Amino acid sequence: MKIFIDNANIITMDGERVYSHGSVVVEHGFIQYVGEKISKPAGTDKVIDAKGGIVMPGLINAHTHSPMTLLRGCANDLALDTWLNDHIFPLEEKLYDEAVYYGTLLACAEMIASGTTTFADMYFMSESSAKAILEAGMNANLSRCVTGTHQNYKKRLAEGRQLFADYHGAGDGSLWVEHSAHAVYTCSREALGAVAHAAELDGCGVHVHLSETMKENRDCYSAYGKSPTEVMRDAGLFNVPANAAHCVYLSENDMNILEAHNVSIAHNPTSNLKLASGVANIKEIKEKNINVALGTDGAASNNALDMFSELKLAALLHKGMRLDPTLINAREALFMATLGGARALGRHHERGQLKTGYRADLLVLDADAPALQPMHDPISTVVYNGCGGHVVTTMINGRLVMENRVLLTLDLERIKAGVQRAAGRMGL
Repeated sequence: MKIFIDNANIITMDGERVYSHGSVVVEHGFIQYVGEKISKPAGTDKVIDAKGGIVMPGLINAHTHSPMTLLRGCANDLALDTWLNDHIFPLEEKLYDEAVYYGTLLACAEMIASGTTTFADMYFMSESSAKAILEAGMNANLSRCVTGTHQNYKKRLAEGRQLFADYHGAGDGSLWVEHSAHAVYTCSREALGAVAHAAELDGCGVHVHLSETMKENRDCYSAYGKSPTEVMRDAGLFNVPANAAHCVYLSENDMNILEAHNVSIAHNPTSNLKLASGVANIKEIKEKNINVALGTDGAASNNALDMFSELKLAALLHKGMRLDPTLINAREALFMATLGGARALGRHHERGQLKTGYRADLLVLDADAPALQPMHDPISTVVYNGCGGHVVTTMINGRLVMENRVLLTLDLERIKAGVQRAAGRMGL
């Protein structure tokens, strides 16, 4: 199918290229043309008139736990340790396959509606998540999260290996499977090493939580005499492509280790603030040439999956913390949510930009939205003015998954009914 998008303000994230009167041609799932306005190509099957609105790359959520939509609002205004151990872990014991399936579908619906086309997800009962992701038509790096000490992590790791065997590359390459070690405080060093070895065997990346809180660091130094970064390095987790979420408490040595191993950081400003975990030192991290992406974390600690909110907060938070209005400018924030996210997920050769030959993951923003007027600078408009509600059309792999605010791959009423049924069964 050939789709022609016309009359667009195009943000490409391909260098500095922005087109104020542009067109995009999509065919067979790939971008065939992006640039100045052209006439409708021969053989066009569908025309989308952007009406002067912004067309931009789909956003990439580099760290989330999609089934946690079921736990949205269940435990607010708590420190991470209390939130996790006294509330979230007990609730997660009540989850079951159908609940995870519908929770993931709800997350996909929310992400599609707010402009996310690709995400990195770590959780459990992940076969149910895989089915939901494929049904929604999204791109995802999915991992079965491993926790445990001594021998009791092996069942979880075996589930992750089976998930890789069954689903890696499914959906014409839209679904990638990785391995995941939850954190140094939930995994023994033996478990961390086993996850690293599995990733080496399967030729895939890893997704981890790293130095999210001061307590995590203190406890790690008490137990091992090393930082979480050093423990994970020693376990071999950085010998494969690694996506490390949070990284709030990194020493200079930690940053040097991450830089040397090409580890990407998924910055989660909303979740870190809500749980009072702290604020990552993004200025110093970026000075080390470490790739930084953006994530929402799960809906239980955010409580939304709107990447536009993360964009704005990432651009503002560090300015205020450091009293420097030049820190994390609009383009840098948008880079984190597009090409930076693609790099963190190992997909930067095909996603994160509007560029000829790349997969057609893109958004069309509402040309008539009052908050997007006037549009002196499209990138600043997106970062400082935009919200998920401004997305009117979402395309993933050249397939329209939402058009004119109507979801095309998902039945929201069915999803809501499934979520309500699961919540009732879990006693929520």
